[in-house]
Amino acid sequence: MAALPTQFGKALSAIEPDEDAAHAQDAHAQVSKVLEDDERLRRLGVDPLLIGSYKRHVSIKRVKDVDVFARLTKADGALRPGAILDHVADILGVAFPGDVERQHRSVKVDFPDYDLSVDVVIARPCGDHWEIPQRIEEDGRARWVETNPTKMTELTTAANKSFLLYDDDEDSGVYVPIVKLVRQVRRTWVDDQPGGYYFEVLTYHAFQELQPDEQTVAAYLTRILRRIAEILPEHVDEGPVDPTLPDKTIKTKATAEQIEAAADQMAKAADLAEAALVEEDRCVAAVKWRRLLGTTQNTEVPEDVFPLPDYCNADGTTKNRSVIKGAPAVPAGQDRHA
Repeated sequence: MAALPTQFGKALSAIEPDEDAAHAQDAHAQVSKVLEDDERLRRLGVDPLLIGSYKRHVSIKRVKDVDVFARLTKADGALRPGAILDHVADILGVAFPGDVERQHRSVKVDFPDYDLSVDVVIARPCGDHWEIPQRIEEDGRARWVETNPTKMTELTTAANKSFLLYDDDEDSGVYVPIVKLVRQVRRTWVDDQPGGYYFEVLTYHAFQELQPDEQTVAAYLTRILRRIAEILPEHVDEGPVDPTLPDKTIKTKATAEQIEAAADQMAKAADLAEAALVEEDRCVAAVKWRRLLGTTQNTEVPEDVFPLPDYCNADGTTKNRSVIKGAPAVPAGQDRHA
């Protein structure tokens, strides 16, 4: 079995948005300060919160946008979303001149130096969760829709504590790494839609259904990819259940045809992962894993995510002994890094 743990560790490092994460944190802090300093928003109990894949630690290189959830804790049913969003756009426009765009349901602030943007979404209380405008029309009218982004963060944290790579190591949570790898597979194998969050939800359901207990990242990824490939065709007409609001389903911009195409592609990806996992020749397996995970995207120079072991050639053959200085030749089926 070709699990190649060292290479998977390096692959996860390759998709980690280190610099983007620092930029995202700074951009969030700048926008949040403008919101918190405004008198009108303070009267409405503004409490901005970072949400999204970056907050849940499942984002991958590159982070292009950051979501700030502008919770108006004292807002009631009289709040007109169009008017308050205009106000948010105005105050942000003063703070970030030329870099603010009023959108249908949010305010976008560009940070050109970081090559990312911040989307500010307003929210009002709804029981133990929140409501956001589905779409704000020119007259300020909007239909509010329920959402609970903080719950997904809690579920992610809990899942990462429940599924461990090593039973005696509480810091070996494998759920978050697998979500990252699934997002990378989606980028490589699936066209624009469904998006990353949709696949994150499918991953969450797959873990909850299967309760996997594998010994390697490779085995976890392979099993989860197969389950996602099986689940996708079930959601051509309606999205998966929203784990944060069980009476709701996940919405997507994807058409039925796009979901069917994604299901077909993920089935092929799962086939490739299964073939790589059972491959006895480590170099042949490494080439398969490299194909599965593809290259970094939205980067100046796309790079292969999965590194080949230093004893492997790009075509899956083993290098001659003389190529690896100071190291013996590695016979097929052995992994010096395992």
